[in-house]
Amino acid sequence: MTNQKERKPPQPQVKVPSNLRESRQLKEGHVEDNNEDIAYFNIKVIYPALFFTILSLTAFTIAVCGSLYTDYKPPRWLLKRGFGVKYGSSIFHCNSTVKIRWNDMPSVLNMFEVNVVGNVLFRIAVCLPMVVRIFLVSVWRKVLYMEYEDGLNFLYKACNDLIPILTAVEVFALALFSIITLHMDFPHVNRFCKVVFVITAVTNVFMISIVSFAHGRTATKKIETFAIAVKLVCCVSFCYTAPQFFQQHVGTLIYPLCHSYVPRAQALTEYVMIASYGLFHLTTLIDIRDVSFMCYPRTCSGECEPLHPDNFQKGGKFEHCRAYEYNQRRILNM
Repeated sequence: MTNQKERKPPQPQVKVPSNLRESRQLKEGHVEDNNEDIAYFNIKVIYPALFFTILSLTAFTIAVCGSLYTDYKPPRWLLKRGFGVKYGSSIFHCNSTVKIRWNDMPSVLNMFEVNVVGNVLFRIAVCLPMVVRIFLVSVWRKVLYMEYEDGLNFLYKACNDLIPILTAVEVFALALFSIITLHMDFPHVNRFCKVVFVITAVTNVFMISIVSFAHGRTATKKIETFAIAVKLVCCVSFCYTAPQFFQQHVGTLIYPLCHSYVPRAQALTEYVMIASYGLFHLTTLIDIRDVSFMCYPRTCSGECEPLHPDNFQKGGKFEHCRAYEYNQRRILNM
């Protein structure tokens, strides 16, 4: 009687994913190494973002304080008679029949129009972080796609794609009306830029709030929930106050702008609008706090020398560089 050879059980095989969803399922539970230990350059994006944020807020604060310090409130009789307004090295004659009431308050945007120091610092506060703002929104969009790609429907995908475009239009309109003044440049262009800004800003804030709230159910940390709550409150506040203020503000620009004072209700509306707008966009720092910029050898620098060869040998750290393969080998003890 011949001994039959015992059949060996079939060896498990590594399954190669056929699509993105299957690849995600095979990699579930495995966090792929980002190889940060071999990166030439590794810095969190939040650090340069914080630098430009602090620089912008400092310039804006000094602009407001400097404008308040140099602001001039003409008496009623001088408004009708006319007086010379000094804007930097230029002096222009101004008279107005719009009276200043005892409870009127200074408008921030009007102060930047009649105070050269405030206007220059306002330009710095607005123009310096332009590229950073567009970059951060693009990063946030990519993060949402990578984390929630399977859960994004058409509406949210459309909003996610429109947000960077709206942000670019918004920051450029804001920069233009900070540079183009009423007295020294083109009043009609100034008004047009302000109208474009308020339309795009309200739409952009609303879309960002929708996308953030839609994925709020996946928030695992209190700081993420806090950021979403702040976004929603600021969205309601800004979308309510911005159209009202700019409708009144642009309407008053048809008169000669001889001072910065406006009715108390209009001034308070402007203060709430500015605070809501600034606080809303500050929450972007929370959204991108874990994003890092890394530069690797070979992949980015163009160098061709091998990485640490020992890491790619049998049993090395990067023996199976594909996450789905590594995860299957780990589970099946291959």
